[in-house]
Amino acid sequence: MMFPAERRLMVNTCLKLQAMDYFIGTWGNISLRAEDRILLTPSRVAYDAMRPEDIVVIDMEGRKLEGSRNPTSEKEVHRQIYRKRADVRAIIHAHTSGAMAVSAADVEEVPCLAEEMSQLLGGSIPVTPVYICAERHSELGEAAAAAIGDRNAVILRNHGSVACGRDLTEALLAARVQEKACGLYLRAAAAGIPLRAIPDEQVSSERFRYLHTYGKENM
Repeated sequence: MMFPAERRLMVNTCLKLQAMDYFIGTWGNISLRAEDRILLTPSRVAYDAMRPEDIVVIDMEGRKLEGSRNPTSEKEVHRQIYRKRADVRAIIHAHTSGAMAVSAADVEEVPCLAEEMSQLLGGSIPVTPVYICAERHSELGEAAAAAIGDRNAVILRNHGSVACGRDLTEALLAARVQEKACGLYLRAAAAGIPLRAIPDEQVSSERFRYLHTYGKENM
């Protein structure tokens, strides 16, 4: 069995996301890039019943290399983001309430309202333009990869959230920041309060600091 440690980590992360109510039923999935392979959670398997051997391994072209189950139906979302972004090593697709509410709103993005968004997500959170039904897997993946750009989060229209990271720990943190940002945005919008986003040049500066100097500066 390829990548046993990574498989165990994925199962444990799924259980954590379920406990956080980020995963409901069997809606939600995660993946890891390992060497030139992608490890994906299986389709329609309850998280508390999932075992490391249930994880499916595919190559970058989408061909199954190991696993007796089918990979998640959102396989193409994961695969196409990995193909576009060499820096992404882990992806979480969740069905959280805040992100799903934004996904149904007539908006194009969640503006960058907080410092942690600029640092961890790389700025605002784009929303894919139109709803794409789940059976149109390739189109859904194309839309996600096109919309995410250089960000670490994207919202799938009328569907849910996608968060990325250099590892699963960072992807989970990105998912939490994404959901918090959606909550901030929805509360401010409901109250009719004008929003002031962080200027683009400051977003770039904070993102660079987080990636390259945060925790290393001489104080």
